[in-house]
Formats: sequence, structure tokens, C-alpha cells
Amino acid sequence: MAFRGASFLLFVNWLCIVIWLSTTFESTDASIIVLATNDTYIDRTAAFGPRIPDEGLTLNLIAVEILDPFGETTACRPVQVASKHVPWVALVERGGRCNFVDKVRHMQASGAKAVIVGDNQKNGLLTMYARGLDAVMIEDTSDIRIPSVFITQNHYRELRYFGMELGKGFAVKLTPDDIDWPVLDVIIFIILSPAIVVLFLFFVWKLRMRQQRLADLAPPEVVNNLPVKVFFKSKVKGNDPVECVICLEDYVDEDELRILPCRHEYHVACIDNWLTNRKKFCPICKRDICVATETTPLLGSAYRNSSTEQENTNSFASPSSTSSSTSSASSSNSLAEGAPNTSGDVTIQVDAEDVNTQRDNSTSPSSSPSTTPNNNSSSGSTASEGELLHRV
Repeated sequence: MAFRGASFLLFVNWLCIVIWLSTTFESTDASIIVLATNDTYIDRTAAFGPRIPDEGLTLNLIAVEILDPFGETTACRPVQVASKHVPWVALVERGGRCNFVDKVRHMQASGAKAVIVGDNQKNGLLTMYARGLDAVMIEDTSDIRIPSVFITQNHYRELRYFGMELGKGFAVKLTPDDIDWPVLDVIIFIILSPAIVVLFLFFVWKLRMRQQRLADLAPPEVVNNLPVKVFFKSKVKGNDPVECVICLEDYVDEDELRILPCRHEYHVACIDNWLTNRKKFCPICKRDICVATETTPLLGSAYRNSSTEQENTNSFASPSSTSSSTSSASSSNSLAEGAPNTSGDVTIQVDAEDVNTQRDNSTSPSSSPSTTPNNNSSSGSTASEGELLHRV
């Protein structure tokens, strides 16, 4: 699945490169270099007329509007040049009442050695064709002996600006090009783009592997919450393990053993390293220690802590409740006998007498009181009172 995703990304990368090259860079056959400023302008050679020679053409560029008596830029008629001995290239504008072939013919008749046609719209480069009156027929251009190229509107305006700034003409060089962009830049771009994509995919793969690796490990805090016991051979039962299955060492007295939720025991160092660096499963039964259950040590420790806190709360609350119940009993007994409520001893004495009286009534056959039973009752009361005082 990962290889399919990588292949798809590589395909998308190459598709983007092709679309970018097809929309940004357009095929050309020549370049125009302004010798005074060393600026380069890309162009496209016409489908008619001769090609630019390999050594190039160094000519003096003149805008046709300077030579035209009416200042027209479309070169729909020939113009007159004062010094015909200086080779020059005509800069004309697309449009007017003539086509591309007529423009080149007029400039050839005016003595130009080449023609540069600038676009009058914000379009890209296009190839100039020789079309006759019939759209199907192609005009005969065998009489055209000078090369011609086409440039964009922005480049046409810049060349016109240079012509006005530098005077009535400036030196340019027309050179043939196989491609219209720097070869080295394109090669570097084509080579580095897949390399960058592959590097990105490698880092994504490493990140996913790291995340998967961390998902297979147990968090240290979970491992530290697992219970630990101290091993003694004297306490070993019949089925208890006596060696660690990780390091294959026998347990010795006072070895600390980590107990997993599955009740398997290992050396603390061995199992901690296993759970935090290799897998979060028990080496024997493959049980996940991170799955929370009712017997999970984390839950058990929390329950023990809550139970301890509840016991401490009850122990602190016991004296107050006992004193409260004792005081309430003593006040009720004092009100019953008409005696003042002085201390807890009175309450205990009254309770003992009530108990002895009920015992005498249950054991005596007659209802009439006698002296001896009273003495026994007194002695029994004293004994019961002492016993209750001792219990308190």
C-alpha cells in the first residue's frame, strides 16, 4: 500500500512538471539579445522564410514607426531608410490591414535584414503562418529571403522603450535556440523534483514507523504502576516459576519480580526493558498490559488509596460520634432521674443498674424484693459497672 501511494505521488509530480513546462515554457527557435543592456528576449521563428543562421545576426533594431511618415507601427507599406548600408532589423506591430507575410515583404523591400513582429494583445508566443485568401490554401512565400520572428506584447513594448531611450536604433543579436529555457535549470529541476518527493516520502515513512513503534510500546508510567514482589524460595509453591523466561536466570532470594495483569512474573529490569523497548505484551501469553480491566494495578492502587482515605476519615469521625452519643444518653438519663448531668460515669452506672435490674427480674421467681437479692444486685451492679468501665 505504501508503494502504491509513493508511485501515485511520483506520477502526480511528473504530471505537474509536464503541465508546468507546457504552460510556462513554450517552444522557440531564437532569442533576441540587446547588446547595450545584455537583456534577452525569447521569440518564435515564423513558419515561412529562411531560418536564423547558427552564428546569429547582429543588426541595428529600428522601430518602423520612426521611419513611417504617418507613424504607423504595423508596416502595411514600405518605408524609406536614410543609410541603407547599415544592416538593420525592423520592429513592427501585429495587426493593421495586412497579414504577417505582407509585413515581412514590405520590410524586405525597405532594406531590412530581418523582421521582429510584436503582438498587439496579451497572448503568448505564436507561430506566424502564410495564409492566402482561402483559408485552406497556403500563400506562396518563396520570394521572402529574410527571417522573421514573433515576440509577446510586453517584450515588444520594452524593445520600443529601448529604441526611444537609446536613439533611432540600437544593436541587437538574433540567435537560434533549440529550446527557450536554460537547459541546466530544467535538468536540475527535473532531477531534483523526484528526489524531493522521494525524500518527503522517506520522512513520512519514518514518521509512521516511529508512531507505530511507539504504539507497540508500553508507557513507562503504566509499567511502573505494575505490582512488584520480593522472591523467597521458602515461599515457592508447587506451580510457581523459579526462573525468568527473558534472561533465563533462576530466581534467588530477595529478587524483585514484576507481576503482570496475567499473573506472570519476571525480573523487574528484564520485563521493564521488554515492555518499554520491544513490545507491550506479556512474553508468554501475549496479553496486552495496557488494556484496562478491573484488576489493572492502576485501578487497584486507586481503589486502595480511596479505601485508606475512607478509613482515615472514619477513624477521625469516631470519637466525635461516640462522645455525642454518650452525652445525649447521659442527658436523657439525668432528666429521667432528676439528677444533674455531670460526667460519663453516671451514665455508665445508670446503664449498669438497668441491666442488673432486668437480669434480677428475669431470674427471681417472686416479684417481692428481698435484702439478699438487693445485695447481690449491688455486687452484680458493681461488677457489671467495672466491666463496662473496662470496656470503655
